[in-house]
This record gives sequence, C-alpha cells and structure tokens, in this order.
Amino acid sequence: MFLIPLVLAIAALGYIVTQPAGSVGVGSTAPEFQLQVVGPDGLTGETAKLSSFRGNVVLLEFMESWCPYCRADAPAIESLRLDYEPRGVVFISVAGTDRGATAESTAAFIKEYQTQWTYVLDSDNSVFRKYNVEATPTFFVLDKNGVIVSTFKGIVTTEVLTSSLDAALAA
Repeated sequence: MFLIPLVLAIAALGYIVTQPAGSVGVGSTAPEFQLQVVGPDGLTGETAKLSSFRGNVVLLEFMESWCPYCRADAPAIESLRLDYEPRGVVFISVAGTDRGATAESTAAFIKEYQTQWTYVLDSDNSVFRKYNVEATPTFFVLDKNGVIVSTFKGIVTTEVLTSSLDAALAA
C-alpha cells in the first residue's frame, strides 16, 4: 500500500535531480565558457572566453559540422556578419562534436563556406549541455551585458535574426 507513494517519491526525486541547474533563456545571463578557437586549418592554439566580448552584441550559434541546416544557414550568417560586424556585433559558433564531428571537420566547414567569424570547439559538448542545446543550429542573441535577449532553434530567416540584432543594438 505505501509502496506506490514511495515509488512516486523516488521517481519525482530522480526527475528533479536530472533537471539542469538554473534556466538558460531570455532574460538570463549567458553562461560563461572558454573554448579552443578553430580556424580553417584546425585548432589555432588560441582560446576565446565569452565574457571577453561584453560590450558587444553577440550572435551565438551552436552548430555541428555535419548538420545540413547549419550548412544551409552558413551563407546567410556570413552575409549578416558583413552587415553587422561593423556595427559592433560579434559572431561566434560553438562547434559540437556529436556524431564524430571534430576540429578538423569544423575547419573543413569553415573552408568550404569561407566564413569569417569565430568558431570554438566544444570538445566534450559541455557547453551544449550548459545551454540546454538539443538540436542544431540553435542561436542565442546576447545584449552588450551578456544577457540573452532572443533564442531560436532550427533554420531561422535572416529577417528574424536582423530584427533581433537590431533590437539588441538599440537597447
């Protein structure tokens, strides 16, 4: 008789323990990370720390080198970068390593699409987990103080990203 409440209590505790600590979403400060930079020839030996970009609006993309949607978005993101980087927007892609993605496959992606923004390698996908990223691409727009002002999952039109970047710059 008291076995059912005990099982329910254990199940509830298990659920609570497995939930992410804190919420990552609009209005919260973007979690800090420091990751190795990937260039068109592989790891550069440099690292990039998210907080070092404070004072700038940031378009933060989570991607995988094999992701067809990330590949489809790359030219549009590069076009946005050309328009918004002179206005103080920083573009950063956090490259995950799911399904065998590596620094080398990310470098090949950069070469193929001739993208000119910063890529960092999340070698153990810990930053993906920290941001609760479950699919790629996922985008976060951060204001100049590092606060998340917009999030988007999947393919996003340039109009939507433009609107979000404009709003973050105006704030």
